[in-house]
Amino acid sequence: MKYRFSDIAGYQQEKEELKALCEIINHRIVYKQRGAKLPKGVIFYGESGTGKTLFSKVMADECGLNVIRIDAGSGKSEIAVCRNIRKAFASAAKRREPSMIFFDELDKLLPNVYEKYVTDRAKLILTQLLTEIDGMNGEGNFIFVATCNNYAGLPETLVRPGRIDRKMHIGLPSLGSRIEILRMYMKGVNCTFDVSPEKIAELSAGFSCAALETLVNECVLHSGKDGIVGERLVQEKIREIRDEDIPRKIPTQQKLIMAYLNLGAFVVARSFNDGGYTLCLDEDTVCNDYFNDLIHDCDDDYDDDYDDDYDDCEEDAEDEKGDAPSTYFTRNDYLQALCALFGGYAAQELLLNKVYDNVGRHLWTADCVLNEMSKDGLLGLELRFSSARDNEIGYTAEKTGKINAAFDEITANCLRRAKEIVAANADVIRKLVPLLAERDSIDSERCEPILKDLGGIRPVGGGEIWEPAD
Repeated sequence: MKYRFSDIAGYQQEKEELKALCEIINHRIVYKQRGAKLPKGVIFYGESGTGKTLFSKVMADECGLNVIRIDAGSGKSEIAVCRNIRKAFASAAKRREPSMIFFDELDKLLPNVYEKYVTDRAKLILTQLLTEIDGMNGEGNFIFVATCNNYAGLPETLVRPGRIDRKMHIGLPSLGSRIEILRMYMKGVNCTFDVSPEKIAELSAGFSCAALETLVNECVLHSGKDGIVGERLVQEKIREIRDEDIPRKIPTQQKLIMAYLNLGAFVVARSFNDGGYTLCLDEDTVCNDYFNDLIHDCDDDYDDDYDDDYDDCEEDAEDEKGDAPSTYFTRNDYLQALCALFGGYAAQELLLNKVYDNVGRHLWTADCVLNEMSKDGLLGLELRFSSARDNEIGYTAEKTGKINAAFDEITANCLRRAKEIVAANADVIRKLVPLLAERDSIDSERCEPILKDLGGIRPVGGGEIWEPAD
């Protein structure tokens, strides 16, 4: 079977990038005459099941390249793997026809830059591969192509320019790509779907190409005798695949509960501030860098990974240079941070119909924020409380009663706003929960396309959250 560009459903931008590369390879003689050197190596990287191997097959067939696979799996020792690498490069160098040396799942055998201990086997294989790639001078008739899932973990010595010249990211399919992929798979079955590819694509945000193929197949396998696939069956299979995403492990109940807590905080924080973030299951976070910094200033125990020493050094350096001081926060910033802290409580109450005791840490931190606001005069001077003054003179019961009443009013207002935002973004939270619970963390680069497919975070309400009484 010959693979063509038309065999890749969706991924329009990535296909255009691949076509441009194939254009160079197909006209390599022209470029050589101009004095250019052809790319030595190409890596297709991205999550599992996104079609990286398919891209390499299309590249081979569209460019007329004879594929020579490096069979790493059959090598029972590092010596055998190194021998297979040498044989593949030697075979390609001898051939008259243009060739592709193909190494699938390269990252499984090479040293991982994040590992503290690297086996001698991995080091030996890397050295052999570097030696062979360095022997390519761009004048030969072959190219090295690899796939990998964990590109960030590959040794820098391998992926630097001059060895691997082209890196192509094949990520999870966008909404438009999912529609095209589903149309392709649904066209190949003898069943009638009562749900459109567009609707299924909206429900399957975050699915890989392989997961979409599995979804269509599972729907066909569980269709009725009439061969009709209804919406209920589609939604059931989407939930199953999202929770399991074979070969994923099923998230524990504790992780799911924590995911609801942090995603509730995230959607509230994000509705106010669209700065940097990482979705995670950590205890001390509202998954928003801006508000995390503010909250840490109020509660030193919040976010154990926060580097005070680094922050102090950075401030000292700025003072010496005469640069602007650290960020200052307004009363509304503090109120928004409180809303974010209550977002997890709101998510559990509204979406799980019960509140778990893991919200306690957020509520404790909310008290720290309220105390800091009062101490800094952000609630008005008549509601200011200073422990230093209280120790010397002592506040009246009437004064502390007013401060406590203001705290209760602020808490009620912030919780109400948090509930409004969570309710408006309930579908976003429900669809992100299984992803976060399984993966433990999702960086913003990966999360943003998913959020875009889901319609983004919808802010709710306007005006001040709370105003001091006259």
